[in-house]
Order: sequence, then structure tokens, then C-alpha cells
Amino acid sequence: MLCKACPRCGAVIAYGLAYCETCRPIAEAQAEATRERKRQRYNRAYNARRDPKYRAFYKSVTWRRTSRAKLQAAGYKCQAGLEGCTGLACEVHHIKPIQTAEGWELRLDWDNLEALCTACHNGRHPEKLRRREDPDPGVVDLREMFST
Repeated sequence: MLCKACPRCGAVIAYGLAYCETCRPIAEAQAEATRERKRQRYNRAYNARRDPKYRAFYKSVTWRRTSRAKLQAAGYKCQAGLEGCTGLACEVHHIKPIQTAEGWELRLDWDNLEALCTACHNGRHPEKLRRREDPDPGVVDLREMFST
């Protein structure tokens, strides 16, 4: 059996293992803490870009209850049916955006809401998706090489 040293304590462990039994829980806890810090940093940066008025609305009990009720009324079925639709609605979309005066007035109006799956909701907001139109010229697409 091939062995190597645990990167934390130097104990001998088998290949295929990252840490020894003693160090594994510590390393997993550190990795989870790092993921949590990154998630919080991302959320702070994201929220800093959003208007506090809309942030407060989306966190409100009224919106959470209304959006949950809309999803339940739709039977958690996507109401858009766009290409790539998974069919399982998990997000509620404002037909008239709340960033407009009319949309703000209709923000809780049942007829202004639409239950959508994530793919269809992203399709309704293409401006929010980051897409690279031209791939990096130094990157080789292996799918093209082996598809013939």
C-alpha cells in the first residue's frame, strides 16, 4: 500500500485520503468557515450594488408570503415554458419591473407576478447574466476537436 504524509500533522496516511482521521474534522471545519466568509463577502458586495428600497422589499414578510403563495398557486410549475425550461418553478418574477414607478405600485399585484424556473427567470433578465461573447483565443474547445 502506498502512503503519504498528512499535510497538517505529518502522520502516515494512504493515498486517496487528504488528511488523517484526527485532522479531517479540523480541515473540514476550516474549509466550511472559508466558504462561509466568501459567501458573506459576495453577499455584502451584491447588496452594496442594490438599492436599499428594493433590498428591504425582497426581505419583507409581505413579499415572502406573497411569492410563496404564488408558487403554491402555480403548483410549482413554470409558467413561461421557455427553451431549457426545467418545469419546476422556484422563483417569482415581476412582469412589470419594480424599478419602474408603475411596477413599484404593482409589486404585490397577483397579476403582475409569474412563477418561473431558474432558467426561464434568467431568460427574462438576460442583462443580468455574464456571458462572454468571444471565447479566449488561447483556449481550445475540446468538444469541437473530438465531435467529428
